[in-house]
Amino acid sequence: MHFVIGANINDSNTTGMGRQMHGLGDALQARDHRVDYLFRESLGSRWWRRLSRFETPFRAAQRMGAFLGGSSIAPIAILHEPIAWATALFLKRRVRTLAMVHACESKCWGVRVRTRSLTGENLSSGSRIWWPLTELTQTYASLKAADGILCLSTEDLDFISNRIGVARDRIERIDNGLESQFLGLPFREQEPERDLLFMGSWLPRKGIRILIAALAKLTGAGIRAKLTLAGTGVAAETIRAQLPPAWRASTEIVPHVPADRLVDVYQRHRLLVLPSINEGIPLVVLEAMACSLTPIVSSTGGIPDVVDTGRNGILVKPLDSDALASALTWALTEPGAASRLARSAHADVQAYGWSRAASQVERFCESRFGQRSGQSPSPSRLEMSLS
Repeated sequence: MHFVIGANINDSNTTGMGRQMHGLGDALQARDHRVDYLFRESLGSRWWRRLSRFETPFRAAQRMGAFLGGSSIAPIAILHEPIAWATALFLKRRVRTLAMVHACESKCWGVRVRTRSLTGENLSSGSRIWWPLTELTQTYASLKAADGILCLSTEDLDFISNRIGVARDRIERIDNGLESQFLGLPFREQEPERDLLFMGSWLPRKGIRILIAALAKLTGAGIRAKLTLAGTGVAAETIRAQLPPAWRASTEIVPHVPADRLVDVYQRHRLLVLPSINEGIPLVVLEAMACSLTPIVSSTGGIPDVVDTGRNGILVKPLDSDALASALTWALTEPGAASRLARSAHADVQAYGWSRAASQVERFCESRFGQRSGQSPSPSRLEMSLS
């Protein structure tokens, strides 16, 4: 098969979406498929940033048309949900289009709007107009028009089926994967030097206000721990000022973690804490489990597809600082029991190589398209113009 994987993002192996695209693509190539990529650099939008969201789907379709001339088989386009609709509509007879849903945009926007007073997220009046107009309309069109949909969570699968009205046989839940540096690591037997790790951008949707409230509750209960905030993308002094006073001096803040240091950072800690309000399957959860951490994470998105409370981690209700504080207290005061969860987590995640996701995509394409995925029917006039 010939896959073209694309999104309106910079070509990067440091972002979650970029790593997912390259991880899946590399695994498909290893299975003898041809893989090409469409990133922001190759889409080459010339419009103002907000309006470029309208232009990018057309440019993606145009680039897909160019791939048609150099391929003997009909390509399968795996395109991020906001940009997939133009290819799905205008090249329908020659390209099989799969909308890739990392965390369903429509669902996530609704959660952000409903919870902004709790998360502290500032949604300007402009963004409340522009985001639905430029992003959500196109997301909806893509989910409706695409030949199939790939998503990272049962939660999103249910939302797309029940709320968007897409037939379930057009949707496939696939897994995120782990890079080779995380697979096959031995379970860490020695006691790590630090206790808690938050790995992720310092953003309201990551539940930072809930984390701060839970830390204050731990202080009130007399619980002390060594906390690290890594990969925040925000200056240490800015974050430190937001923390409860008792945590400011002892908290280690690392705004950026190079890829070759990720394993070292994880393995210095016992517990991963991630109180997000929206997620797909966060790579940080899989990576932490592979590095012998116990995940204490929100029951949102694809996380419950991976973490099972009491067996390989602890799920807490999003936006519930009491529940988060209680889970952290238990894990910090019962290290033996928490370590048993970490051991199960470590064993479970060994199956999450990118080859697993590639196999899921491969099976879905074969079942959905059959031999048609290898056919190249004659183009329509519109398709010829896009080519």
